[in-house]
Amino acid sequence: MTRSRVLVYVRDPEGVWNLPDGALGALERRHPGVDFVDAEDRAAADAALPAVDAVYGWAVTPKNFASARRLRWIHVSAAGVGTLLFPELVASDVIVTNGRGLHAAAMAEHALGVLLAFARQLHLARDAQRDARWTQRELWTQPPGFRTLSGSTLGVVGFGRVGQAVATLARAVGMRVIAVRRHPAPAPAPAHEQWGEDRLDEMLGMCDAVVLTPALTDATRHLLNAPRLARLRREALVVNLGRGALIDEPALVEALAAKRIAGAALDVFEDEPLPAASPLWKMANVIVTPHVSGLGPHYWERALAQFESHLDAFLGGRPLENVVDKRAGY
Repeated sequence: MTRSRVLVYVRDPEGVWNLPDGALGALERRHPGVDFVDAEDRAAADAALPAVDAVYGWAVTPKNFASARRLRWIHVSAAGVGTLLFPELVASDVIVTNGRGLHAAAMAEHALGVLLAFARQLHLARDAQRDARWTQRELWTQPPGFRTLSGSTLGVVGFGRVGQAVATLARAVGMRVIAVRRHPAPAPAPAHEQWGEDRLDEMLGMCDAVVLTPALTDATRHLLNAPRLARLRREALVVNLGRGALIDEPALVEALAAKRIAGAALDVFEDEPLPAASPLWKMANVIVTPHVSGLGPHYWERALAQFESHLDAFLGGRPLENVVDKRAGY
């Protein structure tokens, strides 16, 4: 019987998204019938690719895909797979699965955390703490002032696992939730309402805060552009947890600087790391976090369990979960 071969290439220059020590050995012990190939670098991944049936990680590129003659399945633990969906791969029979669901709880808590920070002006209090300034009067009397989440309206753009988790927490603190998605469901829960993409502009004008969670595709690139930013209320907040390119960043900076919107909490950016020269760093009405909203306790244990569940299905010839629609981009 031919043994299945799986190339593992989960490498990150910053070391954040690397498999933890011992993970590969644990995979080998739990799956003795599989040959796992651990690629230390890009050259090793390129060399191993022609002889593997599956890939865990980001080994496949437009440059090496033609050599992947045995390849049938790629799994990545990320939710976004846009950089992987080049034309040759999209047109092929190779199945792509992703980490959909892994990040939902952490990202929803992150979204609620930054909304609460704005509501209670915690970001401004922290800035004052750094300078040892007692700002009770300023926080009470000067704009933007305190706000309450209860009774306010939250728009969620993109309503997959993350968007649904955001809606669940938002409802728990009394927010009204309107979700915009490509295919609205007849039963709107956990949102109060689900609207089609054709009503996005209408929704923006109604919301006290908007959370962006959709996949980045050609259709969603710069989804929040200057005209749509202009539809937001002056007191509105923008939270981007999806991809930086969902927002026209210069247009957002202009709107924030002119105080045409109240603030933004940004975890993702068009250029990462965010360049030191970006005005976003120094804006008092912006909370910048370094692409960490998806990180949470036991992340890799959960990611590996998800991969192994997919692997067992792959080896057994059963349908895989979390299959990406390669043409839709998510």
